[in-house]
This record gives sequence, structure tokens and C-alpha cells, in this order.
Amino acid sequence: MQINIEQFGPQELDILRKEIQSSLDEIKSRHGLSQLSLGTIQFNLSSFNAKVFGKVQNPVTEKYEQNEAIFFATRHGLPHNFIGSEFLLDGSVYTITQLVTSRPKYPITAYCEEDGRTFKFTAQRIKELLETARVINIPCNDEEPT
Repeated sequence: MQINIEQFGPQELDILRKEIQSSLDEIKSRHGLSQLSLGTIQFNLSSFNAKVFGKVQNPVTEKYEQNEAIFFATRHGLPHNFIGSEFLLDGSVYTITQLVTSRPKYPITAYCEEDGRTFKFTAQRIKELLETARVINIPCNDEEPT
């Protein structure tokens, strides 16, 4: 269904977000990327801008990121396998999708299943959420951290 967008608002951006992410998913598959996703969207009535995050699928970078996540988790008192964990917050399910250590204040990104948006969290807030009964799932990993 095609609609003519005359101004940007939450409803219009929800429609565009879904279409843009669908296109990004096709590009991700075509180029063998492990991740290609639409991040934060900022807008006013006449324009919007958005962040796009991409990641290659490479054993060297995956090992580096795994070691970085383990170090970060140890330093902040989080489970070593916190990426991929799901938790319930304000009635919505969130999945921790990313660790960005270059963002020291809000290094953890989580995806909200309900509205398809991503949110940034502090390490302390994630620790609190994962320590409470609101945890839905922490991925099981048989490997011991190295």
C-alpha cells in the first residue's frame, strides 16, 4: 500500500522504518553482513535523519568483539553472555543487541520488540534489569570465557 507522506510524525516514521529495515535486510543478505540495522531516527515535520549500523561477518572481528564483551561484562558485573539477553521493561520485551564501548555513558543497545525501536542503556541499568525477576532469557553458552 502506497501513501503520500505530507509531513513526518510517529505514524509515518513507523511505516518508513519497517520499509527501510526490510530493504536493509535485503542488502545485508546480498553482501554477507552479520548486521545492518536502522538506529535512531530524529525528525521534524519536514525532514528526518537516521543512523544505520552495519557489521561484517568475520571470525577475527567476532573474536575481538566477544573478548571485548567479556571484559566489559566482568568490569560491570554483568553475565558474560549478556548480549542477546531479553528482559521486560514497562510491559515491553527488549533484546540486548549491541555493545558500543565508544559510547561510555550509554554503551548498551536494546531492541524493543513491540515498536521496533532501539534504545541505549547504561551498564548499571542493564545490570539492575538482569538481576531482577524481569529477565526473560539470558542465552546459554557452554563455553567458558577465555
